[in-house]
Amino acid sequence: MSPGGRFLLTHARIVAHGNSLQDAEILVEGERIAGVGKPGELHVPTDAIVVDVRKHLVLPGLIDPHVHLRDSGVPHAEERQKEDFVSGTKAAVAGGVTTVLDMPNTLPPTTSLAAFKTKRDHAAKTSFCDFGLYAGAAQDNLAAVPAMIRAGAVACKMYVGSSTGNLLVAESTLEETFFKSAAENDYVLAIHAEDQACLEKHAAFYDDKKAPRHNEVRPPECAELAVARAISFARTYRTKTYVCHSSTAAEAGLIRAAKAEGLPVFMEVAPHHLFFDQSEHDVQHNRVRMNPPLRSRADVKALWTALNDGTADTIGTDHAPHTLEQKRKPYWEAPSGVPGLETVLPLLVTAALGEKTTLERVQQLCCQNPARIFGLQGKGRLEAGCDADLVFVDLDVEKAVGESTLFTRCGWSPYAGMRLRGWPLKTYLRGRLVFDRGQPFGHFGKMVSPLQTNTA
Repeated sequence: MSPGGRFLLTHARIVAHGNSLQDAEILVEGERIAGVGKPGELHVPTDAIVVDVRKHLVLPGLIDPHVHLRDSGVPHAEERQKEDFVSGTKAAVAGGVTTVLDMPNTLPPTTSLAAFKTKRDHAAKTSFCDFGLYAGAAQDNLAAVPAMIRAGAVACKMYVGSSTGNLLVAESTLEETFFKSAAENDYVLAIHAEDQACLEKHAAFYDDKKAPRHNEVRPPECAELAVARAISFARTYRTKTYVCHSSTAAEAGLIRAAKAEGLPVFMEVAPHHLFFDQSEHDVQHNRVRMNPPLRSRADVKALWTALNDGTADTIGTDHAPHTLEQKRKPYWEAPSGVPGLETVLPLLVTAALGEKTTLERVQQLCCQNPARIFGLQGKGRLEAGCDADLVFVDLDVEKAVGESTLFTRCGWSPYAGMRLRGWPLKTYLRGRLVFDRGQPFGHFGKMVSPLQTNTA
């Protein structure tokens, strides 16, 4: 379906309240939704093409606020073995994700206006879905970040604990300066919240062990320290603070209290922290090594509570592919990160169908909230005037996660073999069909940013 035409989705089912669904029709004109209503309620132009959804669930295209597509726009052979904008955004549309927000810890990192423009221009030529780009905070680029924000960066990412790449802001005085600048320049500051001094202390304690559990080397207290400090800075400067991949009960408690205080603090949760606990490290070893690590069962339970009571704001996959060859290295040499773009929707839909959460909550976490937090106009909602980003979801068919059909270049999944429901059948990006029953269609993505205004 090319943009510019009209089509009517009939026999669609959309989320009403909780897990309840209602029958609906959705009229699309060009790149936008022209109307959503009960069957027979909309005025439909006579030239509209009718598309029978066959009672499948229709959701707004998902927004993944946290991906690592490994592609800076500058060729890097080792990174291209893992992912790039082509393979990563193919994986996105196959997973029902129509907008990805890509992190800055690439090689080279996105820490200057020139690097930002190089990455932006490259992604615009190669992306299968819409994309936003983070600016990266570094030791010496405080002044460069506002320039990247003015060029369209969705937020600034700051690593206060070391992780993949070489971005690190470990000194609390410099960290505070970034909080102050973010407030003054009105941008979201996203935090990888693990305290560096705490990480170094524990790594030194365990460095003579062959393969400790990752949660022992990077324990929950490191995350708690970093989140507490970030909230104190948010309180001082009223900085819009986005805590990435919150993984512990302590973080959830701190953020819940900050929200009650009225602070602009947002909580992201990654699927792997919801569906695995630290015991999975004994089964999959480095395959499930990520930063922050898998936590205790009590932490997992606390994250589900936060997800359902409104403390958690978004689901970010932290899609961070590495090759299996790299993952098979000894513990102290193996990289951290797991792929997740193609499995996030069926994981969450299966959880909703099993009453661990609701479809309404999934839609809020994966569509509405990330659009609101990052200022993405026209995204994340099934409403007239919004972008026609749509995903058709099959609620009836259950199948196992297979690795041979994945589009992510790394070619594996920590969820391999899990039987899930809620697989995407079709994905539309701004009114254009970009995925249909196993086949992505290409290169229609464009950059999104808080600077853009939906003029419908």
